[in-house]
Amino acid sequence: MTAGSPTSAGSPRRQAIIGLLVLLAVALAPIALSGYFSPDPEPVHVRILAVNDFHGQLPGGQNLNGEPAGSAPVLAAYLKSAMADAGEAATFIALPGDVVGASPPESGLLLDEPAVLFFNGLADDCQGTIATFGNHEFDRGPDELLRMVRGGNGTAPLTRPVDPYPGAAAEYISSNVVWKTNGTLLAAPYTIRDAGGVKIAFIGATTVETPSIVKAASIEEFRFEDEAGSINRYVPEIQQQGVHAIVVLLHEGGEQEPYDGPTREGENVTGRVAGIVAGLDADVDVVLSGHTHLFTNAYLENAGGNPVLVTQAYGYSRAFADVDIVIDPLTGEVTHTSARIVPAYKNGTSPDPEAQSLLESCKEAVGPLAARVITTTSAEITRVQTDAGESALGNLVADGQRAAMGADIAFVTTGSLRADIAGGNVTWGDLYAVQPFSSTVLSMTLTGEEVRDTLERQWEAPLPPHNLAVSGLAYTFDERKPVGRRIVEVRVNGTPLDPNEEYTAAMVDFLAAGGDKYTVFREGTGIVNGPYDVDALVAYMESLPKPVEMEPEGRIAKVA
Repeated sequence: MTAGSPTSAGSPRRQAIIGLLVLLAVALAPIALSGYFSPDPEPVHVRILAVNDFHGQLPGGQNLNGEPAGSAPVLAAYLKSAMADAGEAATFIALPGDVVGASPPESGLLLDEPAVLFFNGLADDCQGTIATFGNHEFDRGPDELLRMVRGGNGTAPLTRPVDPYPGAAAEYISSNVVWKTNGTLLAAPYTIRDAGGVKIAFIGATTVETPSIVKAASIEEFRFEDEAGSINRYVPEIQQQGVHAIVVLLHEGGEQEPYDGPTREGENVTGRVAGIVAGLDADVDVVLSGHTHLFTNAYLENAGGNPVLVTQAYGYSRAFADVDIVIDPLTGEVTHTSARIVPAYKNGTSPDPEAQSLLESCKEAVGPLAARVITTTSAEITRVQTDAGESALGNLVADGQRAAMGADIAFVTTGSLRADIAGGNVTWGDLYAVQPFSSTVLSMTLTGEEVRDTLERQWEAPLPPHNLAVSGLAYTFDERKPVGRRIVEVRVNGTPLDPNEEYTAAMVDFLAAGGDKYTVFREGTGIVNGPYDVDALVAYMESLPKPVEMEPEGRIAKVA
């Protein structure tokens, strides 16, 4: 290159070009440093569809807000539509307990395998299914619980929908259920999932009241530890992995006034869930609750004073919580939460074909047993209670258990009555649905004083979750009197109760072990085992004149 050429280093033109480039670089530097060419990543949306307290309700059959709602085919149609509408959001299905238990024949007679298979069928449409244990997962004891999760055929004598049974596609987590023998957890306390480039943690917990509402023999190997303390124990461990989006699956709940639409500020929630949330770590963002079968959609403060989204969507396949979470991808922190409780109304909904096929196969399997007509009724026999707490169905079931054992009296916890009896033909399956627990009816000897103490127990702390239906006795109570002295009068088959007399009392084994906090029954003596609860009810219904009639008849009276 010759000196003085237009491109030589010393030429004026060359120097001008170099100077211009320097100025341009200086001018663009702040823009580059500010991220003009590397914009901040967009917030990440996570969708969680939470179904609590399914209870094997493949056929549905209950109303919500006065409209028919639920069933596996209808709920599946809603859930699949929600997943299809999620767009690019990572979507998870969450099951906060009681997927199984207290189920209708289509699931219960098949050891609740159909309930698990139903949710397995939805697993491929989302990024994952996470579940925790409800109290009813423990109904059949630890071996059956583990088989439900891990797979393998059980002892159901009927043809199963899938053979061999594969187990649950859902990942079960539990932070507070511990094996007594070695102090280890029943399942992993939490799981961390990828949600479109961010991490989100799920922690599970089961109500500590499980020992009072599950048959003692079924949970004797487990210890149920404080929910909030157990959840909080694993938050630092999760944080150490760089995760700050934390969702709790909690099988415990509360109650609030239902409404439509997204989560509102300032809602009032009562029940145990409120106290649990108040004790949770400041980094907990969402609690998906269950157990009380009611509506919850509110913000409650955790121990750090931060808002926690708390949901519950009724139960029995009638609704789900549609939860939206927004996460900052740079910090991993949750910046927004909101939810809607979505009813799964039947009218105008096309049932999901796969779920419908599962339901039909289950109906066919249980049909020969469940469809057998036992008797007829002149009108429906329901759980609806009088102001005093008496119901026609409670009377009927208590009468059947007293007859089965030839006892003087009988007690039934009204929480064990899970379905009404419609008017007209009554099938074996209808009666199984009334008490789907396969509990054993037994009799014991109680003194008159213990009978009175049992009745008083209905108002004493810790308050039992359900009152008692009775047979062979009638009593009057006065709520204006102090707790412990509210029973005004008790008559056994028309004769005043004698505190020193001994009476034979029929009940199921759950109550006999102090279930529902009726611990007086543990003092009973001379226990004699009888038939299963459904067999007792079937035999009694067959013995009654047709059509069967049953109404409240003043066995329980309240002083006005």
